[in-house]
Amino acid sequence: MTLPVLPSFVRDRTELDGFKLYRSGGPNGAKKVGCVVLVTIDTDDEATARAWVDSVFVALSSEPNPHPGGISAAFHIREDGKQVINYAEWVSAEDHAEALSDGNGVGSVTTDWRRVQNFPGVRQGGFVRYQPLAQVQAEVE
Repeated sequence: MTLPVLPSFVRDRTELDGFKLYRSGGPNGAKKVGCVVLVTIDTDDEATARAWVDSVFVALSSEPNPHPGGISAAFHIREDGKQVINYAEWVSAEDHAEALSDGNGVGSVTTDWRRVQNFPGVRQGGFVRYQPLAQVQAEVE
């Protein structure tokens, strides 16, 4: 699967122009990043954005079957508080596609994930898979 290059507003995992990093995390252990997924979420305001991200971390911590291809997630909130971008790192684009294949998103069907999916004041905006920055930088050199 050929992936596009990350858009120019993405400086790195922790820096996106016009956004501030709110929370990030991932499992311990080094896995090679083969795909970056930018997930866009529209929110009513910054308080809603922060509360939604916090609910994602609750769901992640209680996930009974984490997908082994997921590496990390860094949640950035736009300066006006009305959008969240999750910079998610995956082992491969295929791993991400597999995690979504059951139609329930990346998490299991749990109360915590249902809360994330039905959070008041939040609208799913979609996602795009990209080449990781390290791969793009290596191709340039």
